[in-house]
Amino acid sequence: MNLTLWIPAIIFGFSISGIFFLVSLGLSIGFGLMRVVNLEQMLYYTVSAYMTYTMVRLTGMFWLGLLSGVVIAGIIGFAVETQLLRRVYGKPMLFTMVVTFSFFLIGIGAVQYIWGLAPKPVSSPIKTMIGIFGMEIPLYRLLIIATAGAVYVLIQLILQKTILGKAIRAGIESPENLEALGININRIFTITFIIASGCAGLGGALNAPLVMVGPYMGFDMLLYAFITVILGGLGSIKGTLISALIIGQVISVGGTLWSPLAFVAPFVVMFFVILIKPTGLYGVKGVV
Repeated sequence: MNLTLWIPAIIFGFSISGIFFLVSLGLSIGFGLMRVVNLEQMLYYTVSAYMTYTMVRLTGMFWLGLLSGVVIAGIIGFAVETQLLRRVYGKPMLFTMVVTFSFFLIGIGAVQYIWGLAPKPVSSPIKTMIGIFGMEIPLYRLLIIATAGAVYVLIQLILQKTILGKAIRAGIESPENLEALGININRIFTITFIIASGCAGLGGALNAPLVMVGPYMGFDMLLYAFITVILGGLGSIKGTLISALIIGQVISVGGTLWSPLAFVAPFVVMFFVILIKPTGLYGVKGVV
């Protein structure tokens, strides 16, 4: 077994998983709480990556760009939830998909107008390499893994230990009962949506140095985000994490074995899991 080949592939797979988890959270939470398949989450991912690029060009400070991207993603998410999504709550799923995808397309048009069509490079903020089993691994990849893990732990703490988290879980199980207690469900939706949008923005900013920032990067990510949430189970944060870990390794390790597997294998895995468990790995209704 050639460790110089497989260990980097596994670690790179975990970093890919971290990006998938952050970006897919919005889809998972949006369906779990609001019963809306909010495809415009990929717009926040794209805009945040471009904001990171812009701030790096203007100031040379990647972390300022990342913060700017997350904040802008949260602001756009707030505007979309309050001005658009509230008008489609309770509508059929296909209707909400068309509405949110249409907004995504409009947003991509705005991105093209502002930044153009040419892909933009973003240099890695950390050039340090870490020795693992005698192999050099980029520290930035490890940082992505740690960030995604920290976000998962933080969200679980919020859901399990705070009043807001209990309200969110109650809203998932029975929005009517929550409103009967005098709790403003719309406010819960808005706060949750801002958090989800910020996570998608964080994923875009972190992924910017790993890919060329382009107007169509959201389309590429949308495909993998869909696979991730379907495999893990719509509405399940734990399922989103587990499926992201699986898909990331399938892409990285599978692509190392045979390059076409990087694209085909995620669909094969999803196909067999859905055959065995149609709701996904953790797709139990009412459970996050």
